[in-house]
Formats: sequence, structure tokens, C-alpha cells
Amino acid sequence: MDLWIQPCAKCADLYGKPATEPPHLDLTLSGAGAVKDARAEEHYTCVRCRAVFARILVGAPTRQIWMLLNAGQH
Repeated sequence: MDLWIQPCAKCADLYGKPATEPPHLDLTLSGAGAVKDARAEEHYTCVRCRAVFARILVGAPTRQIWMLLNAGQH
């Protein structure tokens, strides 16, 4: 995969993992979205490599993942 950023090892490992996986210690929560008062996603930024993630918390289980937003994956 050709990424626009070079994620640190912790972020590279987290990419694509299930949303049940907890954030690593260098990720800072920067926002959250809700649908009908239920948290649907969380947004995080890594203080080491500046990777930006969305943690998808609703939908089909296969779509509840850690998505790296500032990379060439989408």
C-alpha cells in the first residue's frame, strides 16, 4: 500500500484492527460522532507520527475497524 504518511509502528499495527482494540498510548481523542445518542465513531490523532484515525463503532462487524484517514487507503 502506498501511504501519504509514514505511520509509526504502533499506528501501522493498529490500522485495520477491530474497533474493540484499545487505542495505543500515543493516540489522542480529537472528536466523536453520534447517531441517536449512541457513539458511532471516534477520531484520534497520533502525537508521534500525526496519523489520523477513525474508530468505527457501529455497523456490520467487519466494518467496525480502525481506519487510517490520512493515507492512500480510501
